[in-house]
Amino acid sequence: MTSATVPDELLGCWKRRWITFADGTHDDTSFVVWLQLPSLMADVRLSEAAVALATAGRASFDECSLDELRLLADSDSSSGSTKCTPIVVGVDGLRRATAEWSSCVSFQPVAAFPEPGLLEWNDTGTVLIERAPSGAYVEEWHLLPGSRGSFAHHHVNNASEWCRAGDFGVLVTDQRQPASGGSRLTDMSERGELEAAIDCEFSFAVRSAEGSFTVAASTLPWRVGTTLALP
Repeated sequence: MTSATVPDELLGCWKRRWITFADGTHDDTSFVVWLQLPSLMADVRLSEAAVALATAGRASFDECSLDELRLLADSDSSSGSTKCTPIVVGVDGLRRATAEWSSCVSFQPVAAFPEPGLLEWNDTGTVLIERAPSGAYVEEWHLLPGSRGSFAHHHVNNASEWCRAGDFGVLVTDQRQPASGGSRLTDMSERGELEAAIDCEFSFAVRSAEGSFTVAASTLPWRVGTTLALP
């Protein structure tokens, strides 16, 4: 990696259209957004079933079944920083670069895919293909219109930070004790331990015409639809 500031082409809020894994598994139903600032990043990753919990009327972990808690525990959301090589234009005219991510707050104790990403933009720069060097996955990302208006990062308090890209933002609040071991949170079997481990918020918010930000998706489903009092 040669740059602490990412190329302009990478800035903004990207929504994943699909991912295909090396074994042929294809996922185009999960909700995944990636907010990229000049050096910082945050992403929100939720399965279709976890997103559906927002309409189940749950108001806290206490109201969730153990199976529902495990759905929430399956998120791979994270926040941290991005380093990216300069963009190189190939003989085919496509722009390519290699990005690497370092997590500050990671929902899981261990990264699912710790590799760098091989990035390739389409002609307009609004579609991004990401490949793992090992061939573990291929992803297609689409730039959300209105996500390059302005970029900001704020520490809301000791536990929370707010990243904004134009009309979109991600609020991260981590109130957990550091998780031990190298397994996923879904492997936990004891309810109290699981609740403590997932007490971590990654909320994706969209700015309204009035200027307020409303949560559209969150690792805490009862946050969906609420307004964030943030800059």
